[in-house]
Amino acid sequence: MQTAIQEKIESVINNIDRLPSIPGVASQIISLVNNPDASFNKIAEVIAKDQSMTTNILKLCNSAYFNRGKEISSLERAVVTLGMKEVKDIVVIVSTKAVMNKAVLGYDLEQGEMWKHGLAVAILSKRISLMKGKKSIADIAFTGGIIHDVGKTVLALFVQKTFKDIFNLVETNEIPFHQAEKIIMGFDHQEIGEKILTKWKFPNILKDIVKYHHQPEDAPDNSKLLVSIIHIANIICLMAGIGIGSDGLYHELNDTALEIAGIKNSELEKLYSNLPVIIEQVNDIQ
Repeated sequence: MQTAIQEKIESVINNIDRLPSIPGVASQIISLVNNPDASFNKIAEVIAKDQSMTTNILKLCNSAYFNRGKEISSLERAVVTLGMKEVKDIVVIVSTKAVMNKAVLGYDLEQGEMWKHGLAVAILSKRISLMKGKKSIADIAFTGGIIHDVGKTVLALFVQKTFKDIFNLVETNEIPFHQAEKIIMGFDHQEIGEKILTKWKFPNILKDIVKYHHQPEDAPDNSKLLVSIIHIANIICLMAGIGIGSDGLYHELNDTALEIAGIKNSELEKLYSNLPVIIEQVNDIQ
């Protein structure tokens, strides 16, 4: 372990102001959507406090991916037409884009590549949820897919400095990239991601997705299914070369995740065949 690097990372994560920020409206909307007493008007009222976000949300509402065939010109109409959960997905996209749409040089990801990867994982995770008859968790899967790699935004600089050591450990010990991160730096991007989501006041289920997406078998029982779904979508997208980066080839599809999600080989093939359409949808959302 490189002690100096670990100390620098600890300094970053212990200083909440140094972690990435997003508009507080995102956590408010996530909480409201999970509140059975929340009203359409209340959700629109919270979003409307941020004019820039309102403009970007209305733009996305009228994109081909989200549009339901009618032009949406107000937040109230957006919530009524698309539903609370769909509007929440759009809020998350708008809120996190500034953080996720950056170059992540330590992982050899140029600007836009991690964002594109997150959107692809989000869309595919939602498809998996619906395919398995889990409509009630589809929106959470979408959100988790977008943000699963957020820890890389903080860890990238440190990975850049230690990449040779991490890579040598991966090759020599034949272990996944995230395990080598942990050994060399004392942290992996999953742990850092959980710290970021704590700052954002996101719910525990999303923290579990970020923290365990490379080892879904270790996730708490109530999170295992969602973590497994995001894991599967993530690996499929990496194997397809979507936001693969320097570490992408060193993560494997977890058989336990397939069992937990109940994914058969025929369904796995179907998901791979959906990728061209998903890439078109990602390009439409960006």
